Amino acid sequence: MVGYDVGSRIVGGKDAASGSWPWLVSIQRPIDESTFQQLCGATVLTTKWIMTAAHCFRNKGDSFYSWRLVFGLHKLSVLGSEVQIRKIAKKIQHEKYDTESQRNDIALLYLDKPISYNKYIQPACLPKKTADVSLMTDCFIAGWGVLKENDLEASETLQEAAVQMIPPQRCNSSSWYDGLVGIYNLCAGYEKGGIDSCQGDSGGPLMCKEPRNKIYSVVGVTSWGSGCAQAKSPGIYSSTQFFLSWILEKVETDPASRKSI
Repeated sequence: MVGYDVGSRIVGGKDAASGSWPWLVSIQRPIDESTFQQLCGATVLTTKWIMTAAHCFRNKGDSFYSWRLVFGLHKLSVLGSEVQIRKIAKKIQHEKYDTESQRNDIALLYLDKPISYNKYIQPACLPKKTADVSLMTDCFIAGWGVLKENDLEASETLQEAAVQMIPPQRCNSSSWYDGLVGIYNLCAGYEKGGIDSCQGDSGGPLMCKEPRNKIYSVVGVTSWGSGCAQAKSPGIYSSTQFFLSWILEKVETDPASRKSI
């Protein structure tokens, strides 16, 4: 079995323009009274719900109630007027999340109070059940993760990188992940490596442009990989299409969210 790296990763990317991925959320945990550390990424679903990876909460107990969620962020150290900060009121992790295999690595977070949409904060689109995600060619990952595999510091400026969807058969072949990628996963990156998501971007979105309407949909949640940007070891993502019914069921139990996703 490969050694899972369940941190997350934007290696080989470039600075993103401010406001370019307005559904992206920074999940941060406190180091001391005034300092927060980038931990994971997340995706805005509605004014009260965001989506991330379940493994972001592994071995964290209830400490996440002290974390902060930062919306509309571009540079980690610059909390401008467009930025909104919230706390986690409730966490819903997939009931069958497996910490060993990272199966069902998805979670929803309910905010302590609603956010307000603006130019820098918008909800994501999710792919319809009928969409053929494998045909989506214009795909990006984004986040504040480390820029190189052994770095400890997160990137100050939001990073983005173009990636290619990789067929599951190739991703699961013996010289790649050898059967570890499930039907609930997507595989994206490059066969030669060089571009990948890295520590700090876990839970963040894999976004692909739908050929039909040219709108970006969040098709994946950054889950795991082997190393960062290594050959034949692309990023593995939880498929939002596979988990769409689960997501809608949880979010729609909240009447205020029923019409907004």
